[in-house]
Amino acid sequence: MKLKLKEIGLQLCTCTWIEIMTGVGITLYLVVAMHNYVLAALSAGLFAPLIGFHFVTTLISKRDDLVTIQGVLRTNEISDREKAMQRS
Repeated sequence: MKLKLKEIGLQLCTCTWIEIMTGVGITLYLVVAMHNYVLAALSAGLFAPLIGFHFVTTLISKRDDLVTIQGVLRTNEISDREKAMQRS
């Protein structure tokens, strides 16, 4: 599948990719600059469920067999429609 530059740019600006880059940046900073492996592991553990959640919701939203829920008309809207149909 070929991706155009615009599609790649839009993909990188989604919430999931921004969170991934932020999590990786914070974790790398804690490891490289501060040499604090405990905080790095903690930050990776805190970002992982959030990133996983966004990947799952993205995969679910791309499925074709999703059930869509349509809005329900209130009873007064139905009676207004019936009255309007009777008038015409």
